[in-house]
Amino acid sequence: MNGRRFVVANVGPIGCIPYERSINQLKEGKCVDLAENLSTQYNAQLKDLLAELNDNLHGATFVLANVYDLVSEIITNYAKYGFRTASTACCGDGGEYAGIIPCGPISTLCSDRYKHVFWDPNHPSEATNIILAKQLVDGDNTYVSPINLRQLRDL
Repeated sequence: MNGRRFVVANVGPIGCIPYERSINQLKEGKCVDLAENLSTQYNAQLKDLLAELNDNLHGATFVLANVYDLVSEIITNYAKYGFRTASTACCGDGGEYAGIIPCGPISTLCSDRYKHVFWDPNHPSEATNIILAKQLVDGDNTYVSPINLRQLRDL
C-alpha cells in the first residue's frame, strides 16, 4: 500500500497503572514486577525489530515512540510536571487508587483532572497525553528515535 513512514509506540509501564496497583494492593510508588518485566522484554524486542526494518527496508522509516520511558519519567517525577498524583485515577472506583472499577456514569470523579497522571484505571489523562505528544513531535532521541515526528513529517 506504499506506506513509507511509520510510528510504532512501545508498551507503557503497565505494572504502574492504577488498576494493577489496586488489585495487587501495592504501596504508593510501587509497580507490579511481573507486568513491568513483560513490558520491558517486549519493548526490547520491538526496538530490535524496528532497527532491523530500518536497515532492510530501504526507503521506509520506522520511528520508535518510547512511551514506556516517557510515562515512567512522568510517574516518577509527577510533581515536576504539575501533577498531584501518579497513582490514583481521576475517574474510577474501588481500591486505594480508584483502579478497580472503570470510569462510568456513576463513577467518582476527581476535582481537577489536570492534576492526575491517569484518567481512569488504565489510561493516561489528557494532561499526560499532551506531554507525550509534545515530546514525540519535537523531542530528542531520548523518547523518540531515530528521529522525532516533526522530522519524520519533513522527510
